[in-house]
Parts: sequence; structure tokens; C-alpha cells
Amino acid sequence: MIVLVEAGGRTRAVEVRRGNGGFVVVIDGRERTVDVSAVNGAWSLLIGSASYEVSISDAPDGTMTVRVDGRPVPVSVASSRPAWRDRRRDPAPQGGAAGPSTALGSGPQRIAAPMPGKIVKVLVKPGERVTARQGLVIVEAMKMENELRSPKAGTISEVRVQEGASVEAGAILVIVE
Repeated sequence: MIVLVEAGGRTRAVEVRRGNGGFVVVIDGRERTVDVSAVNGAWSLLIGSASYEVSISDAPDGTMTVRVDGRPVPVSVASSRPAWRDRRRDPAPQGGAAGPSTALGSGPQRIAAPMPGKIVKVLVKPGERVTARQGLVIVEAMKMENELRSPKAGTISEVRVQEGASVEAGAILVIVE
């Protein structure tokens, strides 16, 4: 499953799948193999020759806080698939850290292309009110059409694409406030 992850002011398309004895993580089209182990209430991630200690907790504002080697990073995650397909990872490692959720902060949400593709249809206009999970844009990628949906109810503040346009992975398509 591809999810859109916003951290540090950037939105990235992230796909995680099992493979190579661990996980294969694709971030904006760049593939990495990651070995993961639960250690002392956190996750130990080995990416190439680098090792990171990671813990994840829900923040009071609906986002998540991901601690990488003790450094907190606020993160929000929005799925590019319908919410009923999202799942939480349980059980959580010791210490109360939980897997990814679809909770989002109250600020503007940037809807990004999950992978390179072509805009087939723009379903909204600036100023339009939308509901949570309402379709915003249809992107064709890898011969499949993906309808990107609003992660929350709000107003479309910006539409940055036109039908027929080609987009790169992670390109911001629509902003919902």
C-alpha cells in the first residue's frame, strides 16, 4: 500500500512491503531494503550499513511523533487508498509506541502524487467544500487509475494540476484546508 507521509514540511509517497528477508521501502520511487527488529520498546532499523532506533507514538493533535535516535519528528500519514483498507499494526512494541495511523493534524493537508503518473481527472476546484474521503484527483500510474481522496473535511485552497499533466512522485496536487 502506498501512503502519503508529511514530515518536516515535505510530503512523500511511501510504499512498504515484505521482501528480501525484511522489508522493501520505496520513498518517492527510490527503493531501500530495511531490516527491522523490536528492541527495548522501540524498533531497530538497519538501512544499508546505518542503524536507527525508532519509536512511534500518537501526538495529542492527531499527528504522530516519530523519534529517530531520540530526535522527535512530527509526522502525519494519509493513505492513497480508502480508509477502510487502512490498518493499525498491533501489538505495539513495549513502551506504548504504535504503528502508523491515518490521524491527521488540523492544518492544511497537501495531497501528493503517490508515484509518477498522468492526471486523468481533477474532481474539485479551489474554494469548493469537500468531505473526508471525497475524491479529489484521479492519477494514472503503472496502467492503473488511483483516486486520491481528501484526508479530512475542509475547503480546497489550491489545485496545482490540470487534466493531462504528467506529475512526479511526491508532487503536490491539491491542498485541503
